[in-house]
Amino acid sequence: MGNSVFLEKHRYTHYPPSILPKIMYDKEKCKHCKSCFQTCPTSCIQWNEKEKIPFFTGLIKMELACLACNSCEAACPTGAIKIRGEYRVLKGRYKTPDDKPTDMVSPMPFGEKDRKRTFEDIEKELTEVEKVIIRRRSIRLFQNKPVPKELIERIIEAARWAPSAGNCQPWKFVVMANKQKIEEFDKTCAKLLYGIQKVYAGTAWWNKILVFVFSHLMVGKMDQRPIAALEKVRQSGGRICFGAPVVIHVLKDVRGIGNPDLDTGLACQNLVLAAHSLGLGTLYIGLIVNALKYLPKKVRESIGVKYPYDLVTSICVGYPRGELDNPVSRGRCPVEWII
Repeated sequence: MGNSVFLEKHRYTHYPPSILPKIMYDKEKCKHCKSCFQTCPTSCIQWNEKEKIPFFTGLIKMELACLACNSCEAACPTGAIKIRGEYRVLKGRYKTPDDKPTDMVSPMPFGEKDRKRTFEDIEKELTEVEKVIIRRRSIRLFQNKPVPKELIERIIEAARWAPSAGNCQPWKFVVMANKQKIEEFDKTCAKLLYGIQKVYAGTAWWNKILVFVFSHLMVGKMDQRPIAALEKVRQSGGRICFGAPVVIHVLKDVRGIGNPDLDTGLACQNLVLAAHSLGLGTLYIGLIVNALKYLPKKVRESIGVKYPYDLVTSICVGYPRGELDNPVSRGRCPVEWII
């Protein structure tokens, strides 16, 4: 048992064997609006300009670079594209837990009986908080429209009321509201991230060794999923934040008691839910965190990252372009009851 657990933690760090979702596309329903292509977080969905339709790709040894996030399905105005199944890693460091259920299901707040009901029927029985939680989606299609300062202050105020250990409130918010500066910052971070992507994308023996080593130094960063997201960044010319008009960099006070990462995360989710309740769209961005620690001090300090503050995450904020908050299926989580 001990040896098998040891091997599970250290094997298959480079392109692990996985079960991939299936993409169902109905050409007859397609309005050729590009929403699926533009909202996809990875390089999975590409656009055929000649035929004006999407096509689907992988990444080197990854047959289909789909994360089963269902963003394309939520964004499609005609139901032309659907994702069925899940992304599941079968072996190695990034293996999906054996006790995680395999089915993707629509919202079921009232249990199994909801399987036979539409969300529209269920929604009538939900609280306003539940509606916002279920309808909140990661938004990557933003209008070219500024967000009023008053609304940004309002969602940060919602973050201020999050719980924290010992009421320490170990957070700080740095607001970037200049699109040119946001894109310049994006490109600075992207240049460094391309190096990580190149290491992973190769198939030579030394690529595998480097990925194995990096997976120990950057445990959550060397799976094929973030690498697929980096390919999207590369193809877009370095736009990490998808053209959002506002990016809020969320910092933690490293001296915070208890667990400042958790406390800051709670504040972030308050902010995000408040934003969606006000008609704004948001997107958590982790790639900037990955790059920032390796960039010059001057770059880090430009967004307030200096002692005692460190970057936890960045959140894009803007007005969604289209109806993007349609509920979709999501994987179920393992639950154990002790009674």
